[in-house]
Amino acid sequence: MATPRRRPSPAVLRRRRLVVLIAMLVAVGLVAWGSIAAVGAFRAMTAPDTAGAPTSPAGESGDAAANGTPSADASASGSASPSTSEEPTSCQPGDVVVKASTEQRQHGPEDNPVLVMTVQNTGEFDCEVNVGTGQQEFLVKSGDDRIFSTADCVADPADLDITMEPGQEETARFTWERVRSAPGCQTVAAKPRPGTYVFEAKLGNRESNVAVFELQ
Repeated sequence: MATPRRRPSPAVLRRRRLVVLIAMLVAVGLVAWGSIAAVGAFRAMTAPDTAGAPTSPAGESGDAAANGTPSADASASGSASPSTSEEPTSCQPGDVVVKASTEQRQHGPEDNPVLVMTVQNTGEFDCEVNVGTGQQEFLVKSGDDRIFSTADCVADPADLDITMEPGQEETARFTWERVRSAPGCQTVAAKPRPGTYVFEAKLGNRESNVAVFELQ
């Protein structure tokens, strides 16, 4: 006698739907926000060189727009929400923490820094947070000098709500090709010089810590 098959749990069904969603996002050239949502595409930022060829910022946001290849990771922890509400409410300002980091501290002349934005639900209940392209920003500065921001060249900014469980983290990576940017995606001829830089991640009104890294 065949053993009756157990019905997949809601979590398993949710993961299966996410796999299908990711495949759809890859097909349209978007990048995955963790394993759940699209980070979005950025317009090419021109960085003139001797050949006069335009340079666009690479990484999970830039490369995915050009090549349709997502690369991000996510980890989730915590227990199910004790809330009895069927629909999660919007995350309160104090429930979500944004953290900035880089994959390494020092970068040789040929190394492009990988900027990492991590969003975590530090509250006690499931809640929704907007991680759309109209909310996120990868910002690089050197002292008071604003060097680069993905917000300068974001294409078609959009909202995208994801539900996060208590303790859950979602992580997105952006590879900065050591170019400058300006509001309105204007061309900037100057290139960042070797030295110390800081990376700050922003999600709407939420600001991260500052991550320090060096360019050689």
